[in-house]
Order: sequence, then structure tokens, then C-alpha cells
Amino acid sequence: MHCCKKIVNKLQASGKRFSIALLLLLALPAAGQAQDVAIAPNTVYVEGSSHGALYSINYDRVFRFGARFTNTYRIGFSLLNNAIALPLGINFLKGDGFHHFEFGLTVVPYVQHYQHLFSAGSLSDKKIYLIPGIGYRYQPPGGGFFFKAMAAPVVYLDPPSDNFWKMDGKVYAGGSVGAGISF
Repeated sequence: MHCCKKIVNKLQASGKRFSIALLLLLALPAAGQAQDVAIAPNTVYVEGSSHGALYSINYDRVFRFGARFTNTYRIGFSLLNNAIALPLGINFLKGDGFHHFEFGLTVVPYVQHYQHLFSAGSLSDKKIYLIPGIGYRYQPPGGGFFFKAMAAPVVYLDPPSDNFWKMDGKVYAGGSVGAGISF
């Protein structure tokens, strides 16, 4: 009988050690994952710009959390008077916690008189804005209020309606400010 008690005690002790080891093994990946998630992965925001689409409603999504940079993409939409724009971009973020250095590239296809885009003739005016920018992003790790400000050269390309590849380019100084919600 004494032999059986020793075996039961050893099993209980090893069971406790096993339970503690199992909890640690389960907790470590979660702790590591919490350190990798530097910001909330989704953001919806309104942005005002100095050139191109004067405003846009955007969705921004983190697609890669990295040791050096966190990468996001954005897609937006703007409709104002007779113009429609679709900002598309990729961003690189550096920083931890709430404050991030941001740089990225946004391409904005812009169409004036979009109602005639697919009509016969050259009634709509198509333009492209290329915006490589640097700036600041406030985005809490757990989500909440989002803010960003960017400064950028704006490369303005306005091809003639009859030859898209014969673009006349101009460069302007520009900037943008955005605010919204991260989740």
C-alpha cells in the first residue's frame, strides 16, 4: 500500500509540473504575439490633401508586422463635383506604441467629368498623382483614435486624351492630414 501512495504522489507532483509547463508553453506564444502586434490592424479615416483629391475616405490595413517595419496598404475613394479619385498606397511604419514614423507611396488615378469616361470621344480628363511622402502617424496598439500628417512632393501627370503615354509631368510641394478610427 505504501508503494501505491508513493506512485500516486509522484504522479500528482508530475501532473502539477506538467500543468505548469503546459501553461507556460501556451502563454509564451501569446506573449510573443502581443509584442509583434504594434498597432491595431484596421483603420478607417478621412484624409484632406493639398493636391489631387481634396478629400478621400480610406481603409488602411496592416498586412505585415515586421521587426524593422510594419507594412500597410490603403485604398480610398473620393467623389467631388465632376471628379472621382481612387487613392491606392503602400506604407512603411517604424515605431512602437502610439507614435510611428511613416513613409509611403500613394498613386491617385483622378478623372474629371467621370460621367463621360466610357463615352465616345475624349470628354473626360484623366490624371495621375504620384505621392511619395514622409510623416507622422498616431495609432494606438489597441485601436481608437487615429491621426496622420504627411509631407510630400506631388508628381502630377496629365496625359493628353488621345495619347495616354505622352504625359506632361509637373512636381508640386504637398501635404495631407487624416483622422479616423483604428480597430
